[in-house]
Amino acid sequence: MTEAPSPSRAQSATTWFVLHSTAFLNAAGMGLAIPVLPFLAAHYALGPARVASIVGWLETSYALCAFLAAPVLGALSDAVGRRPVLLVSIVGSAVGYALFGFAWALPLLFASRIVDGLTAGNTSALLAYVGDRTSEEERGRAFGRMGAVAGAGFIVGPALGGLAVRFGGLKAPFFCAAAATALNALLGFFFLPESLPKERRKRSMPTWNPFGQLATLFAWRHVRPFLIVRVLFMAAFACVMTFPLLAKDGLGWGADKVSFVLICVGLADILVQGLLLGFLERVLGPTRVLALGLGLTMLGFGGFVAVARTTSASSALSVASGAFFLAAVVALACGEGLFTATLTAFLSRAAGSDAQGQIQGGNHALQELTAVAMPLAATQLYAHCGPSAPYLAALLLTMASALFLFRCGVRDPEASSGHALDGSPR
Repeated sequence: MTEAPSPSRAQSATTWFVLHSTAFLNAAGMGLAIPVLPFLAAHYALGPARVASIVGWLETSYALCAFLAAPVLGALSDAVGRRPVLLVSIVGSAVGYALFGFAWALPLLFASRIVDGLTAGNTSALLAYVGDRTSEEERGRAFGRMGAVAGAGFIVGPALGGLAVRFGGLKAPFFCAAAATALNALLGFFFLPESLPKERRKRSMPTWNPFGQLATLFAWRHVRPFLIVRVLFMAAFACVMTFPLLAKDGLGWGADKVSFVLICVGLADILVQGLLLGFLERVLGPTRVLALGLGLTMLGFGGFVAVARTTSASSALSVASGAFFLAAVVALACGEGLFTATLTAFLSRAAGSDAQGQIQGGNHALQELTAVAMPLAATQLYAHCGPSAPYLAALLLTMASALFLFRCGVRDPEASSGHALDGSPR
């Protein structure tokens, strides 16, 4: 007879289930929304340029609110604990999705993105929670597993979203996302314990100025190079949010085929972050994994440039164009998965055990700060300079991040050393 697991092991398994379900639903919600946004925007505007502008402003409104809130909520979790911040963030996401589903006018669509953005401390608090529960040696693999779970969300989200659109219309996916996220909040309320003991919490409450939070992070010499690289890389990756427009206008695809693209992204995330990341880190080391991620990302953006120029030059669509487009998507997804998980582990090790919320909140805020300007800039480039323009800009930004990262002499972090990642004292 098999012995029942001890209560502590059972509790740990339940905790990880809630954490993984949160990461899963975050990605699933994005997977539901991204393919649908261009088609919803088409109800409020005529012409590709106007639709692209509305999509850009919707994403910018979310990112601006997330930037204002994420560093404060991440640092707040260092002071009051991870659990309350996580629960409030999850509930906020559920409310945002519900508002999107009920919206009958464009202002309500923007209101839903604002509500979701203001509670976007979810990611920073979630990663800080993982940092609390793992050793420095385990964090890279733990973040990789979270990325793989998110990849599964990218598979399931678009698949369910496609079914919901088919049977319930364009807004049905958002009601599904609201219900699932509300259920996750309920699970978290009952089964998610606090990960940050009171003795490890910061006694002072964080400043409510997000720019002050970021200034503090950039003052840390051992963290600054990675934050700069993060900004450049995310500015490049934010440009990829125009891919539904390219698929719609250049390849003539509908929301169902765009959803299939996100399923491919999810499969790539599971393969790379769930199965290959640990092996590649052991064989190559973290620094070379970063280089590999950057190389694949540049290859993907180059593929997007080629597809955009081909479809612009000829109205004759071919199966080859679609296949090449999917290959570029997979290369980009693999590169981003390798790079982001490894860089997040570097940042977590650099922060130390008493600043996980602050560093992850700042990391997430930088992501959203770039997302404030870049989707809008990318959609304007797409509308006024041609479909290939945003991907060419992204390729150049990725090259700049690679040059900066390796010019700084980044090397593998040593968990037991008393020095920062760039060799300077902490």
